[in-house]
Amino acid sequence: MSPSAEMRPGRCGFVAIVGRPNVGKSTLLNRLLGEKLAIVSHRPQTTRNRILGVRTWRDGAITNQMILLDTPGIHRRRANLNRFMVQQALDSLDGVDCVLLMSEAPAPDDKGRATTRLHAQDLFVLEQVVQHVRQIPMVLALNKIDRLRDRRPLLPVMAAWAEQGLEHIVPISALDGDGVEDLVDELVRRLPEGPALYPSDTLTDQAERFVAAELIREQVYHRCREEIPYSTAVEIVRFEERSRPSGPDVCIEAIIHVEQEGQKGVLVGKRGSMIKAIGSAAREEISRMLDCPVHLGLTIHVEPRWSRTPSGRRKLGYE
Repeated sequence: MSPSAEMRPGRCGFVAIVGRPNVGKSTLLNRLLGEKLAIVSHRPQTTRNRILGVRTWRDGAITNQMILLDTPGIHRRRANLNRFMVQQALDSLDGVDCVLLMSEAPAPDDKGRATTRLHAQDLFVLEQVVQHVRQIPMVLALNKIDRLRDRRPLLPVMAAWAEQGLEHIVPISALDGDGVEDLVDELVRRLPEGPALYPSDTLTDQAERFVAAELIREQVYHRCREEIPYSTAVEIVRFEERSRPSGPDVCIEAIIHVEQEGQKGVLVGKRGSMIKAIGSAAREEISRMLDCPVHLGLTIHVEPRWSRTPSGRRKLGYE
């Protein structure tokens, strides 16, 4: 007699999301979770830390759980902060049950034609992953198919990836969700059977103060140009949950660290306009995340060359 649905275990396991910078890993994580957990911007190398997100869902009487690890983009530069970021990505491969390699669908040129050659950085990422995990299942997501009016160029690209040993390939758009549930099906089939490791209402293992710091840093990426976002780190110095007659709220004080006085001036802005805009937008995002009113105070501190020295990176949590 076959076991009943109530007796059959679901599937649960770890999936590392890896790829070169700016292929949409964090956008996909947020899409899979149905919540904004990882910050996103149009700039490469926005993600600096490994971020764990938990997706739990029922399939009839069975509960499945996918524990997703969003990682910084893997790239060749290994100096200073970049070395920390790449190592965070590679370390995240240890002990996972499946690797989700992300690349992009071929982007059309000015004449509407799409290249079918694989990106050299994608091949570098694949090489790095294979060196770290040889026997772990791998699924390839070809992201940003929303950019293609004609999807026929996907076929030769998928064939080229198959020649690299990637047999399980799913075209998706992390931005609008096209193909994402097909990707979930591919991933969950490769997870081991077993009970959920986290309570069903768990979203992440990250502390709320970490996510708050990331949401502040995201606004710097959205509003500042050139090198300023890459020279910025956010430190939460106060995170106080308060019970008040009008309802609970949270009081947060944060320091935005930069490396030069000129960067501080840009972040402050004319008559404080920039820091006010950053604070207002970040406060809205944090309030949405915490589901309560937030009082946010921001100050800016110059920490010369923090990203270029081991002691500076260690002080701000990047070593």
